[in-house]
Amino acid sequence: MTRERLTLFAGWQWRLANSNGCSKADSIPEIKEWIPASASPSVIQLELLHAKLLPDPNVGENERFIQWVGEVDWEYSCSFPTPESATLKDKIELLFEGLDTFVTVRLNGKQVLKGDNMFIPYRVNIKDHLQPLGTNNEIIILFESAIKKGKELEKAYGQRISIMRDPKRMHIRKAQYHWGWDWGPIIVTCGPYLPIHIESYNSRIDTVHVTSDLFPDVSWAMVHIDVNTITPQKGVHTVLITVLDADGEEVIQSDLEVKDGKAAATKVFPSPKLWWPHGEGDQYLYTLKTTLFSAEKILLDEMTTRFALRSISLVQRPLDDEPGTTFMFNVNGRDIFIQGGNWIPADNLLPRITREKYFAWIELAKKSHLNMIRVWGGGIYETEDFFDACDENGILVWHDLAFACGDYPIHETFLENVTKEVEAQVIRIRNRPCLALLCGGNEDFMLAEMGVGRSARVEFDARDVAGPFEDTDFPQRKIYLQLLPDITSDLCPKVKYWPNSPWGGDSANDPTTGDIHQWSVWHQEQLSYQQYKNLSGRFVSEFGMHGFPIMRTIDVFVPNPRDRYPQSKAIDCHNKGHGAETRIARYLVENFRYNNQSLEDFAYCSQLMQSEAYGYALRDWKRKFNGKGKESCAGAIIWQLNDCYPVTSWSFVDYYLRVKPSFYSIRRAFAPISVGIERTPLSRWVDEDHPRKTEVPQFSIFAHNTTTVEVSCSLVLVAYDFSTSERVEFPSEKKAITLLPGQNTELGEVENPTTLTDDSLIVLSASLVDDAGTTLARIVNWPEPFRYLHWPKDTRVDLETSKADEGAAWEDMITLEANQPIKGLFLSPKYDGNEEEGEPEPVWEDNMLDLMPGERVSVGAKGLRGRGIKARFLADWEL
Repeated sequence: MTRERLTLFAGWQWRLANSNGCSKADSIPEIKEWIPASASPSVIQLELLHAKLLPDPNVGENERFIQWVGEVDWEYSCSFPTPESATLKDKIELLFEGLDTFVTVRLNGKQVLKGDNMFIPYRVNIKDHLQPLGTNNEIIILFESAIKKGKELEKAYGQRISIMRDPKRMHIRKAQYHWGWDWGPIIVTCGPYLPIHIESYNSRIDTVHVTSDLFPDVSWAMVHIDVNTITPQKGVHTVLITVLDADGEEVIQSDLEVKDGKAAATKVFPSPKLWWPHGEGDQYLYTLKTTLFSAEKILLDEMTTRFALRSISLVQRPLDDEPGTTFMFNVNGRDIFIQGGNWIPADNLLPRITREKYFAWIELAKKSHLNMIRVWGGGIYETEDFFDACDENGILVWHDLAFACGDYPIHETFLENVTKEVEAQVIRIRNRPCLALLCGGNEDFMLAEMGVGRSARVEFDARDVAGPFEDTDFPQRKIYLQLLPDITSDLCPKVKYWPNSPWGGDSANDPTTGDIHQWSVWHQEQLSYQQYKNLSGRFVSEFGMHGFPIMRTIDVFVPNPRDRYPQSKAIDCHNKGHGAETRIARYLVENFRYNNQSLEDFAYCSQLMQSEAYGYALRDWKRKFNGKGKESCAGAIIWQLNDCYPVTSWSFVDYYLRVKPSFYSIRRAFAPISVGIERTPLSRWVDEDHPRKTEVPQFSIFAHNTTTVEVSCSLVLVAYDFSTSERVEFPSEKKAITLLPGQNTELGEVENPTTLTDDSLIVLSASLVDDAGTTLARIVNWPEPFRYLHWPKDTRVDLETSKADEGAAWEDMITLEANQPIKGLFLSPKYDGNEEEGEPEPVWEDNMLDLMPGERVSVGAKGLRGRGIKARFLADWEL
């Protein structure tokens, strides 16, 4: 009598349904017959690739030749036998977890579903449409072109303002990035992109909601359990709830009576084991097993839910000496600095993102010391696999609802569609221990204020959160300030809702209140990344700098040797930001000398530039987290962590999960113990406003301790004069220090030697060393810009490789020693041509390093497979 589920993984096939209206109708391949599907779930581009009817959009300029796929209609079909349970169960339902996007479903020739939202899971009772036992049933799903349907919606409701890519996207409840973005291609998919099931039952558990409250001293927890059931049968149903600990041992068991389809309980947990974000403690997970019984005590259904005991709150309190309020996350009573990365869908073709890939991504985030991921609103509501990975690895999730950079309609049909979508998705993810915040969308307020796509800025009262909004110049506030908060407060009141990102204060990007997107570097004014210190806000939820991926990835999207130069069409095809090629060149020429004739040299310099920019921002913003009342910046979320295809972008891990050099700079800045140096004046740039070549610099040192305990160690300074190639003795090169827990500690000004002159080019290294001689953190500060520096001709780096000790964390140890200060030393394997496409890159203990003369630095490595090592640093092509 229990609920039964059959997943329709096998037996699917597909074909072209209708090519009318396609701009490339003459070049469409003949696909009249049904073709077996390669997998389920599926999208049509995957099937065409598998059938060799489509060139790979990840390669070269192929994206430009596949656009016809999104302009035509497609069909999928599948046959299944009538389940034997059809005569025993009251309900036989088709459950569609996700259909992309405009669908008509027919079962045995009868229409059973029509849908227009890829984010809504559909349930359809099919018992009356099934064939007799012993015979097969046929499902046919028609997927109409989202491009054609978008034109119909434009005709019916008017054209939206073009803020980013195709304005038709804003009429359609489909992942917005499918229409292209400034880091991804235009690939308008369709298909059954999530699993399809047949469910049979008499009664079932519909939803289980688990919330918890911690006592102030976290010695007790109260757990609230709410169960909703579908119980059409007569009689008193009961629910048995059983809580298991991480070892599977029973903690609590209780019988509950179901009344009007609902059951509820509140239980006390003494000495709760808590879930903490990465870097703050363990990730303890409990399991709730919910079992539904009939009046006759017959088992009807079971559901398993993982949950955690933790509190997450957003703290907005006044600061001691600065205007506005904090924007700070507090977990289990502890204020923490958020170290984050923005997340976009990890592939344009969603079924390719496997559970293994999700875990690999999140484990890389953890290795870079992230404690939060922001799921950007132009993608999807992320999957169970994504949330499992975040729950288990302690990565907090800020999840945007599916709105991004939009001028969305607010007519009744659209709002009804959105309501169903958000209700379904919020219910699905609300139990997740990692879920820290739900956000209404991305940049919708900010872009309206800026007037992007409009003839002028939109004028509205940013403090008005009550409305009415319908007859104003910015009516979309009805979505973000009324519809979405009403849904979230009703369905998951324990999770903070935030109307948009950025949002708060007198404007969306008010640096004194709420979160900001800091694009004065790269976009907008295109300020120097060295100015990040003065560009912070209370919480920076976006900022970024472009950088090429490593050459192994570049070789994939530039397969033709004649295109392997920085300004080729293939290179530009895989950089989607408008004007990005100009901005990369500008930031490069401002900071470095580089070889524009070599793609490898150009790519390396962009990687160094990205590494430097992220280092400046993260060090300077963490410096502003100084204890209660002094948290003027409480978080930085890098745009972006990942890519959806091989591309030059702001990411620090590329599409193939190959880390960029900036990964290591981020890892050092986000490490439990980090150290920074501020040089004054910041640079020696020479122009009409800066007539002096230089002046004697001053240095201040600071360090951040994200751990929960004080750390005692020594600050060790080493200085070198680049102009004379000699070591410089500073008056005080070692002192004992104590780093306060969970905040920045200022370590004071460095006393300069009297021998420094205006011509001195001091390279200063600062290390934090414990009593055992272990280096806890290290940084090297340089006179900038690097384009003014001239390395001596005899500059070299000696490299020795040896096998690590048995049982060590690393397979090989690489020892490095330089005779001059070295900037941006990047280690990579010497490829032997035998690498398989999916073979992972070596894992390095550290990389993208700065070296001081005479010091020996050891770096562990895994996965070299006996290959040699290539060492590249800033000046190597001019020596």
